[in-house]
Amino acid sequence: MKNILVLVVVLCVGFSFFYACAQKEEEKEMPKMDPMAQLQKSIERGMALFSDTTLGTSGLTCNSCHMEGGTREGKMGDQTLAAFDNLGAKYPKYFMMAKRVMTLDQVVIYCIVNPLKGKPPAWDDQKLTDLTAYVASVKPMKMEKEK
Repeated sequence: MKNILVLVVVLCVGFSFFYACAQKEEEKEMPKMDPMAQLQKSIERGMALFSDTTLGTSGLTCNSCHMEGGTREGKMGDQTLAAFDNLGAKYPKYFMMAKRVMTLDQVVIYCIVNPLKGKPPAWDDQKLTDLTAYVASVKPMKMEKEK
């Protein structure tokens, strides 16, 4: 009986030591990240994608319809497109072109598939995240009053 008790104590101590070492190793592998810096990097990647013709096959980019990165009113055919203005807070909402309620990332996919003639990205595709982060971050440019 005494041998079993000693064996149980040794196993518990060994397991505790192993667990503590594994935790320290995990802490070493996971660098501390600044969430705001990560968001800013995503927005910057999205801004670059906004002018990327490889999102589709039509030769168009997001910038083809959404002028100056979405900061100015644009055109798609005969339809006027408003400048982006805090879109992250405005969706989900009814999206006129698709004739249904959509989330902002669904609208990004809609634009990739339709005007850009691209393949729809998966819901967890980093490009979709980056583009959505960018368009959600855009504020319209203020027009200077003419003198």
